[in-house]
Amino acid sequence: QQQQATTVVDISKLDIRVGRIIKAWKHEEADTLFCEEIDIGEDKPRLVASGLRPYYNVDQLEGQRVLVLANLKARKLVGFPSHGMVLCASSSNNNESITEFVEPPLEAAIGERISVEGYQGDAATENQVIKKKMLDTIFPDLKTNDDGVVTYKGTPLTTSAGVCRAQTGLGGANVA
Repeated sequence: QQQQATTVVDISKLDIRVGRIIKAWKHEEADTLFCEEIDIGEDKPRLVASGLRPYYNVDQLEGQRVLVLANLKARKLVGFPSHGMVLCASSSNNNESITEFVEPPLEAAIGERISVEGYQGDAATENQVIKKKMLDTIFPDLKTNDDGVVTYKGTPLTTSAGVCRAQTGLGGANVA
């Protein structure tokens, strides 16, 4: 009888890195998208498209410290080759929708991988993240607590410099 190895899908499978937006511009064809060059400690900046135009002006992006989900396959978003995802906290109530950046501590090094206590392990490959639909399993458990700290199943996302939190301390928000 053959036993099939089952992969535990949890936050450790995501390669979330500290980054800084070094250049941003409005996508020419998509009203909701910004195009960004983000330094995550690699040889050259990552190109990432984010649907943040309803929430930010382009001049608010450059220099912004962010968390980038780095082990996503590059794919074209309205023709722009996006290779990653900027994590944001979002909440809606009373017909008002709020979305804001998740920020690492100022002292966190660019390129540092985010960790969550009790969830150690190597990140999945870009193909595994897609094939195993890992985001569908992990994202529902990514939330901010009452203090705006980003948590996975209640445990904070941390860097060597401390916890990551929603930009204005937005509590009770979903993170994706």
